[in-house]
Amino acid sequence: MSNKLIEPLELQHNVTLVGGAGFSKTLLSRSLILAKDLVAADGGANFLPMQSVPKYIIGDLDSVVSPEKWVRKGSKLIKISDQDSTDFDKCISAIKSKKIIALGFMDQRLDHFLAACTSLVRHERVIFLVGKKDIIFHLPNEFSIKLPINSRVSLFPLKELKNVKAVGLKYPVEDIIFSPLGRIGTSNMSTNENIRISYKGSGMLGIFSSRHLDLFYNSM
Repeated sequence: MSNKLIEPLELQHNVTLVGGAGFSKTLLSRSLILAKDLVAADGGANFLPMQSVPKYIIGDLDSVVSPEKWVRKGSKLIKISDQDSTDFDKCISAIKSKKIIALGFMDQRLDHFLAACTSLVRHERVIFLVGKKDIIFHLPNEFSIKLPINSRVSLFPLKELKNVKAVGLKYPVEDIIFSPLGRIGTSNMSTNENIRISYKGSGMLGIFSSRHLDLFYNSM
């Protein structure tokens, strides 16, 4: 184990990444159907059922219980001791797959959750944070999806954003200057099955119901 990841991880599929905030077996099963390779961020391994063995456990490894147990089962431990990044960031930097479904990063410590949200924007990749009720991801500049009418559609900017346009939403978003210190777009609702959202730049988070995980995963 070393402080820097020298070789790329041997992952053949998109990744289900589990963290230390906990997750249900049902949600884990749903995620693994979509993203088959399993990776744990440090203490996220503690929440895995016995039959679920991560290919890698990544982080500073100060939270995982009985790491030798996972080594015997076939997991590889990747220790990255950098104190300037979170375990979530360490994992995202190491994992090069196209899509990541991240479980166990939302439903406990608010500071860890907010840090993960900033990572979504900073990395600008297809990463879904999924919890008990919500799925959160960094919206691409052009986004479209088919959802049931009256679905929750929330937009949350992490910086000032202009030129936001949308089709199929109850409340108009055009001509709004979005800002975390000003106007945000939470609690909007779909009025059409086909939703389209566009904007310039980066920094807009989309927040939806996690019951539609498979729809979002397959749309991006």
